Amino acid sequence: MKNYYEILDISMSSTAEEIKRAYRQKAIEYHPDKHFDNKYFTEKFINVKEAYDVLKDKSSRNEYDLKFQQFFKITEPDGRDEVKPENNNIQAEQFQYNSQEPYFSFQDRFIDETAPIFPTKDHQGDKNPENADFFKYPTNIGAILSGFSTLKKESQPSTIKQTIIRYLLSITISLSISAIIVFAASLQDLGWITVWIVVPLIIAIWVAKTGSEFKHTCTFVGVNGFAEIKCGKDRQDIIESYEINFKNVTDLIRTTEVRKENFNYVNTAYSFIWLNNDNLIKKVDGLHYDKKGNPEKEYTSYWVNDTAERYWTVYLLDNMEKELEGKGFIEFNLYVLSGERYIQVPYIQVGIGYIKFLLEKDDVTYRFNDIKKIYSKGTNLFIEHNNYDKKFFFFESGNKNGIPLMNLSNRMFFMQAMELLLGYKL
Repeated sequence: MKNYYEILDISMSSTAEEIKRAYRQKAIEYHPDKHFDNKYFTEKFINVKEAYDVLKDKSSRNEYDLKFQQFFKITEPDGRDEVKPENNNIQAEQFQYNSQEPYFSFQDRFIDETAPIFPTKDHQGDKNPENADFFKYPTNIGAILSGFSTLKKESQPSTIKQTIIRYLLSITISLSISAIIVFAASLQDLGWITVWIVVPLIIAIWVAKTGSEFKHTCTFVGVNGFAEIKCGKDRQDIIESYEINFKNVTDLIRTTEVRKENFNYVNTAYSFIWLNNDNLIKKVDGLHYDKKGNPEKEYTSYWVNDTAERYWTVYLLDNMEKELEGKGFIEFNLYVLSGERYIQVPYIQVGIGYIKFLLEKDDVTYRFNDIKKIYSKGTNLFIEHNNYDKKFFFFESGNKNGIPLMNLSNRMFFMQAMELLLGYKL
């Protein structure tokens, strides 16, 4: 029989409020998203949830207490002190490091300085090749958890001689192809002759230019932030770079638009908008062409921001308890673009057992037992109160509120908060 009191680290005399607090702390500590679905912590989280589900209800708790006392009364060995396995549990939690998974210790959260250590894993969790060349490291994102580089150690910029030879070779090949086409087709029209000379020549010059370029990107995700660095003529020629520390961020808006034409997939437009309240820190947007949302690793900007969102959510989860103790709730904002400025609109507060909508007229609060249904429709999430009733097509009564997910900041964290504080897994 499981000892639910020991699982929540409370006594049998704990109050309902103490049980809620213990559950919240343990759920945040062991949540699978914080440990990237590590089996050990997933099992711990399941046990915590199971313990809370039994002990939160007065009748089920009384029934459990009777069975609990009878079980341990029967199984308690005579004349011996019960040996509790807390130390073993602590050791088990401390040694859950898996070289195949991202990992960091609690102490790493307080260290922003970044050591130039080769990242063994890329952002998808695959092993980086030994010849991957991270030509420049960030300085202020904490311990590096994952990284990716398009540059290999053996790659070198083209010399002037190599560049000239590449251009001459490409032009020679293009002129040869043009001559073969013109003579084989017996072209007489000056216009067509010009086209078949100019077009291959343009392609040849583009190929030579692309082959001579030395443009590469390396990206990093750390405990406390992320970075993207690009070089130009050589490894020392940094043409673009940014690094963002999570301490300077308050909100992330992520948008995704799957574009279709005649019901056929065309591309996916994405954007990651990192904000400090109303102030824009960085906007990263672009296109990829994988309809499953899993583009190639060379889409470096997409993948570093996609991975950073996960660690930003972990960062917020780590600070969740402090936020709840200070304000009693977690606040989520909508953002509206006005010109070139993002306007912050406080919209939702999620606390222990409730969600509140901050509306222009009157705020609306849904407690756990007030919620009739939660469902999504398109890009919106809807919550219906028990008092909500729909009559015919246009007549409604009671409370029903929607959440425009595309405008909601910290959306991934919102999903976790709804699960941990309200018990709804979205």
